[in-house]
Amino acid sequence: METFVFVAIILAGLFGWFATTRMKPARYRKKTVLTGRERDLYFRLCQSLPECHVCPQVAVSALIEPAGMGKMRQRALGALGGKRVGYAVFGQDMDLLAVVELAHRSRPTRLERAREACFASAGIRTLRFQAKRLPSEDKIRASIFDRRAARSSSRLPLDAEGELEFRKSPWRNTVNAHI
Repeated sequence: METFVFVAIILAGLFGWFATTRMKPARYRKKTVLTGRERDLYFRLCQSLPECHVCPQVAVSALIEPAGMGKMRQRALGALGGKRVGYAVFGQDMDLLAVVELAHRSRPTRLERAREACFASAGIRTLRFQAKRLPSEDKIRASIFDRRAARSSSRLPLDAEGELEFRKSPWRNTVNAHI
């Protein structure tokens, strides 16, 4: 009899807990878009490029779309989904001049290089600035505008049937252990 009462109390408690947690509405909190060095770079970009529009945290799917049809396009769309770039720099007529990323590492990762290759195939330059040492306003301006003329003459044709292929590099043992 005591075990029956004990199990009934436990089950009633679990049922009550499930009923009350299921009825609660979801709670939300405010989220900051830019923090620390990201905010510093945003204001530096705005000051060095007053005639441009700088948009932080832009979805990659709003900037590029895969060419082609069928399964290849669907796979490429899935790879773009949910990804964001640090900053998109637009000219006065809202043409995309460059994508700017704030790098916290000395070298880009394999996924970052793959994303840069996608932007390059669409004819969009990706600029990467180090978070530890932000560039001066003059360097930002020069990197956006000085190479723009060279970029428009050297655009690669977009191959609608070609697909970017990314291979995993073989794992290397970096530990120098002799057993």
